[in-house]
Formats: sequence, structure tokens, C-alpha cells
Amino acid sequence: MELTIKFILGIICTIAIGLITNYIYDKIKNHSSSRNRKSGFELDVKIKFIKK
Repeated sequence: MELTIKFILGIICTIAIGLITNYIYDKIKNHSSSRNRKSGFELDVKIKFIKK
């Protein structure tokens, strides 16, 4: 019984560590690439005047 509890806890800890690592990696990746992109509030507006 004790062995199965340790086994289940080991699996849960492994999954939790994997999820935390993936979350941290995504945060670092998104933070570094956001410097090159514009924020969602900035818009490029180009107005063309047509002369007739």
C-alpha cells in the first residue's frame, strides 16, 4: 500500500513539475518576443489621398 502511494505521488509530482516548467518557458518566450512586436493598443494607420 505504501509503495502505491509513493508511486502515485511520484507521478503527480512529475506531471506538476512538467506543467510548471512549460508555464515558465511560455512566459519567458512571450516576454522576450513582445519587445519586437507592438502592443495590442497601437495601430498603424495609413491614409491615402486620391487626387482626381
